[in-house]
Amino acid sequence: MSDTQTLREHLDRMTQELNQIKKIVIGLEDRDKEKAEKAWHDLMMASKVISRQWKGISTVDEIRAQREKKW
Repeated sequence: MSDTQTLREHLDRMTQELNQIKKIVIGLEDRDKEKAEKAWHDLMMASKVISRQWKGISTVDEIRAQREKKW
């Protein structure tokens, strides 16, 4: 086998391995995206539950009180 043929075969194997790695990375990105979307959805649902049960000062009043400067 010539050096050129050996090099070509080695490059072909490397290309195949890189394609496999790319597929794995893309798969991980999809899972991360799904995980992030689920976390966001869960946060929004928890926020709604907490808001319904909240008995304290309103959000607007709380922010207003924090911004008031009392010297």
